[in-house]
Amino acid sequence: AAVIVMVLLFLLFQRTKFGLAMRATAQNRIASQLVGIPIGRMLSFGWGLGAAVGAVAGILVAQNLGLDTGTMFTVLLFALAAAILGGLDSPVGAVLGGLAIGVVKNMAGTYVPSSVGGTDLTVAFAMIVLVLMVRPSGIFGRTGQRRV
Repeated sequence: AAVIVMVLLFLLFQRTKFGLAMRATAQNRIASQLVGIPIGRMLSFGWGLGAAVGAVAGILVAQNLGLDTGTMFTVLLFALAAAILGGLDSPVGAVLGGLAIGVVKNMAGTYVPSSVGGTDLTVAFAMIVLVLMVRPSGIFGRTGQRRV
């Protein structure tokens, strides 16, 4: 289901005029308004789309983990780690960052003795620190320079 949501979002943002308008509004609100894009509607739709994707993610996670007040906190931390690792401006980088965190986390769970607790979050944040020391914008993030 997560792959289907990702493909649908990719098609929405890359293949439709509405997706182009959403991306333009996210990049530069003033220029978008000048060319006639209704930025209020785009921002409202963006918030609604974010809420819908969050709801789908919550439904998918709740099936596996059950419901608890602190369940989504750990999932949110891993999602943040994946986004930072891959680059905040690269959706593909975020997906690959999540894959990398999952693989390294499982390897650490296999090879680190079980007497050492808390390896899940430690591995994720250690990966973030290492990547940000080498590439502050993430692995696939773009470093922007602005002329003044």
